[in-house]
Amino acid sequence: MKLVAVYPILYGARQYEVGDELPDSEMKQTWLDAGTATLVEDEPEAPAPRAQMLTAQPGQIGISNSGNEDDLAGRIPKSIERATDPVKKPTRSRKK
Repeated sequence: MKLVAVYPILYGARQYEVGDELPDSEMKQTWLDAGTATLVEDEPEAPAPRAQMLTAQPGQIGISNSGNEDDLAGRIPKSIERATDPVKKPTRSRKK
């Protein structure tokens, strides 16, 4: 269980707003009696979403035998920008 502020509380040179967790101290019972704080059950954390496994798009078929950068073969990965706007048009036209 955790102690949560129901009203703004100034304690120990710190301002606790509504919903902030309060430190367990000698003021705990006083806050509960005054109705400025309440005890709340700890909520279990939601499990993190799992990532969906993807594989890379295959590149060109071939062998890079020398290890030089010129011999490497592959494809540019697909992205939303490339799928929706294959050719970028100029934003301004030049007057003649």
